[in-house]
Amino acid sequence: MIKRLIALIIIFLGLYYIYDNNLFSSRQLVRDIRKEIYLPATNEYVKKDVKNSFVKNTNDFVPDNKQELLDIYYTVVNNGWDSFTFYCNYDKCIEDVNEISTNGVLLSNINSFVSTYNQYDTISTYTTPLLNAKVNIVIKRTYDDYMIKKTNEQIDAIYKELDLDNKDIDIEEQIKTVHDYIINNSKYDDLKIDNIEDNTYFSNTAYGPLFQGYAVCSGYTDAMALFLDKMNIPNIKVASATHIWNLVYLNDEWYHLDLTWDDPYTEDSTNIISHNFFLIDYEKLKAWNTEEHIFDQNIYREAL
Repeated sequence: MIKRLIALIIIFLGLYYIYDNNLFSSRQLVRDIRKEIYLPATNEYVKKDVKNSFVKNTNDFVPDNKQELLDIYYTVVNNGWDSFTFYCNYDKCIEDVNEISTNGVLLSNINSFVSTYNQYDTISTYTTPLLNAKVNIVIKRTYDDYMIKKTNEQIDAIYKELDLDNKDIDIEEQIKTVHDYIINNSKYDDLKIDNIEDNTYFSNTAYGPLFQGYAVCSGYTDAMALFLDKMNIPNIKVASATHIWNLVYLNDEWYHLDLTWDDPYTEDSTNIISHNFFLIDYEKLKAWNTEEHIFDQNIYREAL
């Protein structure tokens, strides 16, 4: 009996030693992984002024769950990194990475929360399916250095032309001045209505309305967002399945701002302007009952 008890104690101590050693090795591996992670330099366009409920900037690049993976993807895009490598640290990690990286709608929502100049055009993920698998994210941005330089110059010129540095003009009036300027100097790009691949105009970016006088919803929204950033007004974007518009933070409240719908399409190409979607709350937006303004409320909680 005593010999059997001693044998059980020895077995227990052996198993505990193996478990403790494995646990130590696992912790050591995580520490080693953290040392291997290289953090690129953050660019000047990182968005710091807006907190949101969907994703957040993180400095923990050894994820333990799917939300932490999303936070990593957001951080890579928001910081303006062209590529980034991190390592998985839980059993379903690669499965979750594959689910995120193939969900274009989920990933595209990240662009709503980053600065216009840091939003991606394509985002690719490469994995090595081993223990503590390596994950590499590669970004191609919508705006290259030339487009950024030219767009900034144009915005500075318009800003001066509209006298937006005038302290006697209140914030709402400044936003209205920009809103009206963009609409009065732009038309909806009909060519893209018929053919989404048409590249006659860069109407899906701020370059289209600011230089060529043509825009689609993303072009209107990007242009407005750049002016809002220059005026130091917190803002994000809201995307539905078929549309995108601005969300602006004023007086501790969020307001919807949709230049596309305030620049109505007319069959005879008459250039008209409205303010139906100028800084309205969610209740007013909902009252318009448009199919294009139905958004994922779990992602855009600020828009409610």
